[in-house]
Amino acid sequence: MIWPGSAGSEGRFPHRLHNLHRSSKISLPASLYSALPRIFPDFLEGLLLIVLGSSLFTRSLEPTIERFFQNKGMGLRLLGNMSLSLPELILPLFAFLAPGRGKTAIDAGTGALFGSPIFLFLFLIPLILLLEKKSARILFKEIPLLLLGLGASLLLLGRGEIPRLFLAVFLAGFYLWALLLVPPDEPDPRQESKQPPEGPAPYRLRDGAYVITGTLLMTAGSHFFLSGIDLLSQHQGFNAFWIALLLAPLATEAPELLTLMHFLRKKSIHQSFSILWGSIHFQLTLSIASGLIVSPWKSSGSTIQAGSALLVILVLAFVLGIFRLSLMKDRPT
Repeated sequence: MIWPGSAGSEGRFPHRLHNLHRSSKISLPASLYSALPRIFPDFLEGLLLIVLGSSLFTRSLEPTIERFFQNKGMGLRLLGNMSLSLPELILPLFAFLAPGRGKTAIDAGTGALFGSPIFLFLFLIPLILLLEKKSARILFKEIPLLLLGLGASLLLLGRGEIPRLFLAVFLAGFYLWALLLVPPDEPDPRQESKQPPEGPAPYRLRDGAYVITGTLLMTAGSHFFLSGIDLLSQHQGFNAFWIALLLAPLATEAPELLTLMHFLRKKSIHQSFSILWGSIHFQLTLSIASGLIVSPWKSSGSTIQAGSALLVILVLAFVLGIFRLSLMKDRPT
């Protein structure tokens, strides 16, 4: 064996390193550049369709809630789940169920399942320190069961279909139970003293068209975005799981981020929390349940690492929620 720096190595290693350096400078960028004309349009089309669809839906969000929900907190959570979180559910389902999909698509679908809630927690964690008591109590009640469900789903990686089906039913039931427990909105005495209460704004046909069209556009965008992930993995050999975990939230979470910015500009912390936590709760219950049922749900190092990171983040959110509750208890009334 000849070690670098020993006698005889000068004539061999520099030549090899030079060839390696030269080939890495030429072949890798060339293959990437040749693939970009096929990969980039799918990513761009998917992103634009999802953002456009979410923009249309955001325009009709408040009129829809005021028209059909007396409990606005429940309305925000339900509509945020069914429409804003739709891309996060559809993208994995395309990956798992589309005919002809192989291991790359399944890895991408699994990565998208875990990447979306991790991404949204980046925005929820700092928001927890500003929550009202009723919002912090929601975290206190729901996170322990979410930890139980997520931990069980990781233990069932590579297991049979029957225990996965039971866990999926548990997660779906927990989602419905948590939705029914959303506390009703309390009237703001400051607003009532300034002006009399107004009735809900008239619901126009255009608002309903925005909801339907926005949902369809987000569905189509999820399909294109998944195709881009598949092409990038095939051309460059990148792990489809990590591509989806890192890139898919940039598109699928666009609806939540646009709606979040809308409510933050209005300084509506509770409504912002309802959008974020409703989407995270949906992804950790119904989205994981769909993965347990329709995907192979096989164990891999990447899946275990991402799932473990999500467990740690959930624990952090729980601790911050308790801290926020303790601050409000100590506050003089």
